[in-house]
Parts: sequence; structure tokens; C-alpha cells
Amino acid sequence: MILTDTHLAEGIYNITFDWPVFLSQLFGFAVIVWFIMKYVVPPVKKIMNNAQDQIRRQLEESEAAADRLATAKAAYDNAVAEAQAELERMREEARADADRIILQMREAAAAEVERVRKQGRDQILQYRRQMIRDLEQDLAAAMLALTEEKVREQIGSTQSRADSIERFLEDLEALANSGEARRQPQTERK
Repeated sequence: MILTDTHLAEGIYNITFDWPVFLSQLFGFAVIVWFIMKYVVPPVKKIMNNAQDQIRRQLEESEAAADRLATAKAAYDNAVAEAQAELERMREEARADADRIILQMREAAAAEVERVRKQGRDQILQYRRQMIRDLEQDLAAAMLALTEEKVREQIGSTQSRADSIERFLEDLEALANSGEARRQPQTERK
């Protein structure tokens, strides 16, 4: 090793400063930095800008989606509230319709009951009249049969027949005499 006056330290570490090597390494470093700045940094920067733009767009879209989600949630909540109100209104209408139908059915049932009662009363009256007629006919037939039987009993004996004929003749004579008496005063008036 060549010792120059540019020794930095002595001992186990022999550090020397060699200017030509330093300058050539510095030039190589500058070329590498220039190459990186010229050819690597612009595409990387472009990729980073694109990525940042894409991330920015995604954040904006995410915020817009969050806003849309909040709007949609508010619309959903509003729609649910309206649906609940509509459901409650429909329930009330259904209850009112049911009450009205029940009232109509009760009125119809009451009218039907009254009609059936009236028809039953009319039918009972008709049966009563028919029964009265039948009983009157049966009573008249029984009375005739009984009278006929009694008359036959009374006429069955010869004495009864003679008495009947005698009474009949007396009645005729009385009728004939009463008819002349009536005729005479009428003729005298003329």
C-alpha cells in the first residue's frame, strides 16, 4: 500500500482518502442519480400520480357512495315510515269495513229473524184457522150424526112417529091460520 499524506487513521484500520477514486465514484453516483431521475423517476412519478388520482377518485366515489347510502337509508326509512302509516291506514279501513259489514250482517240477520217470525206467525194463524175450520166441520158432522141418531131413536117408536106427525100437522095448521089472519087485515086496508 502506498502511503500518502492523506491518511486518516492508523492502526488496525488503514483508512485513506483517494481523490481519483472518490471523484470517479462520485461521477458514477451522479450518473446513476441522473439516470434514475431521467428514466426511472418520471414513470414512477406518473404511476404514483395515477395511483393517487385513482385513490382520490375512489375516495370521492366512496364519499359519494356514502352520501348516496345515507340518502338511500333516509329514503328507505321514509318509505318504511310511509309503509307503516299506509299499513295502519289500511288496518283502520279494514276495521271500519269489518265493523260496517258486521253491522250490515246484524241488520240483515235481524230483518231475516223478523221475516221468519212474521212468516211463522202467519203460518200459525193459517194453521189455527184451518184447525178451527176442521174442528167446526168435525163438530157439525158430529152434531148432525148425534142429532140424526137421536131423531132416529125418537122416530124409531110408533108412538113417537105419531106424535111427530101430529105436531107437524098442528104447526102447519097454525101457520095456515096465522097466514089468513095476516091476509085479511092487508085486504081490508086496500
